[in-house]
Amino acid sequence: MSEHDPTQLMRVITEEIWNRRRLDLVDELIAEDLVDHCAFPGLELSGRARYLASVNLSHDGFSDRREEIELIVADEDKAVSYARVTGTHDGDFMGLPPTGRTVDFLVMGILRFANGQAVERWGIGDSLTMMEQLGLLG
Repeated sequence: MSEHDPTQLMRVITEEIWNRRRLDLVDELIAEDLVDHCAFPGLELSGRARYLASVNLSHDGFSDRREEIELIVADEDKAVSYARVTGTHDGDFMGLPPTGRTVDFLVMGILRFANGQAVERWGIGDSLTMMEQLGLLG
């Protein structure tokens, strides 16, 4: 396995940056000009700064947020992950004050890599389940 193996890079980014909040690794593993296709209402930044802001946004709302990868599929320069996100809504999240409720929902992410860094990102999460668990739906 090379240091630029997409499967390994996806695991390191998820475990170290997202789960352990090793924000010092963002400069090393995320390209300055990352193209981000993920929707984050109100997040107007771009590139690496946008990626870092999305990590902080998630953890500001769910300080104990954890992402457990259930599956990674990789091919050439891309890796796709299927994961379960859990956490307690104990901080402001996109304008929603803390509810104290826990969430448990599924996400899928795709990263494209070049020279050991993520250069492009796509992702989707089960927002409907998360909103229901936060008590935002009837």
